[in-house]
Amino acid sequence: MVTGTELRFAPTVAAMEAFIEPHRPWLESALGCPLSESVTFELEVAFGQLAAEDLRGGVPLDRQCLAGADALRPAVSRWAIPPVSPRITLRPGRNRQAPILARDLAWDPHWKDTPVVLWFHGLKHGIVAINIPHVSFDRGLSHDWQAWLLVNRTELAPALSLLRGLLVKSRKSVQIFLGQDVPLPLNGYDWNQVVLDPAVTRLVRDDFETFLQREAWFKRHRLPFRRGYLFYGPPGNGKTSALRVMASHPAISAHSLDFSDKDLRNQALTAVFEEASYDAPSLVIFEDLDRLYGKTDTGDNRTKITLQHLLNCLDGLAEYEGVIVVATANDPTALDSAILRRPGRFDRVVPFRPPAAGLRHEYFRRLSARSFDEETLARAASEADGFSFAQLREGYILAGQLAFGREGEEVRPEDLLEGIRMVRVEAQTVGSRLDGRGVGFGLAASQTPAA
Repeated sequence: MVTGTELRFAPTVAAMEAFIEPHRPWLESALGCPLSESVTFELEVAFGQLAAEDLRGGVPLDRQCLAGADALRPAVSRWAIPPVSPRITLRPGRNRQAPILARDLAWDPHWKDTPVVLWFHGLKHGIVAINIPHVSFDRGLSHDWQAWLLVNRTELAPALSLLRGLLVKSRKSVQIFLGQDVPLPLNGYDWNQVVLDPAVTRLVRDDFETFLQREAWFKRHRLPFRRGYLFYGPPGNGKTSALRVMASHPAISAHSLDFSDKDLRNQALTAVFEEASYDAPSLVIFEDLDRLYGKTDTGDNRTKITLQHLLNCLDGLAEYEGVIVVATANDPTALDSAILRRPGRFDRVVPFRPPAAGLRHEYFRRLSARSFDEETLARAASEADGFSFAQLREGYILAGQLAFGREGEEVRPEDLLEGIRMVRVEAQTVGSRLDGRGVGFGLAASQTPAA
């Protein structure tokens, strides 16, 4: 029996450095300098994806998993790996970028621990990426991977500038603190994707674009360069669609929190605002604010972030320059009055109401790709009086299902009118409101067609 013995483990980084030691001569040759004259970053870039695609030898791969490689390829002149057998994890799958019936069996490749060096146009030396397996003792015994990126110090600035641009192109998403990021389309900043009331266009689109262009004006007048929008109205009337377009602006980074996380505390909200300020111009997004901070606790308040801390972040001592807060609420009267009482917390309070006849007409026109005549569109818009955008979309989907039942014929005017009637009957049967209450969209919802 051994007593008084203390077992000590080497720091994790020591084991990670030992892992790359056998590759030292190859790494130094690729970098054009001794390892002591390089800089090591903890940064995950899709070097391995690019190598895996080129090594496939005609084997079909899931193209959707290679988006990172696609972003890198135009900037790369060549790549190399050391004289070892590369290790790749393959998962059976299909090519998800092909039409569904043309999705042949394919492989989803995941590059493991073999170093990869890429030579980029405009840089003299290579940049090395390596995934290092390690065991962590911080929270019990756990196995993980750490992505290291090695760069020659003499090319540090141009290398990081190049990588920054590539990462921005390949990673457009809403970054969710303590949750899974929500991807955004790279070409998603297009206000023509949404049908908006003219007042909403003025209060949101025009104001948003003007704000981004007037930083110097704000500072000249000693005004804080930040903005706040509160979108309110029944679900299904375009709040999230407009928010998604704003988040897709090429100059914007978008941030939010997973409020359902049981471990969420005030510090998490501070961290989100600090990250957004660092990434400015940026959006901080709060969906369904009335459910989180209503006047009374109905049991649906899912966050442990206090109202006072939210207010401090919105207009407290910290100056989050370049941060735009966008919140949504179904019922603004349910919000705690402290959120709305003080001017400046939300510069624009914008209603998203059920669409009027003209907007319903335009929505059906876009939805049908202008396949219906004006008389049909006008009648459909009239029959759909009181519908939300979500219910207009549901009516068109039902019309398509009716047409599909006739062996794929085109959608007829009578199909659209019948689809609208079915939505109305269903709403009356289940007791839901025609203004769209109970029909909501999360950030990850489809944006085609948008409202």
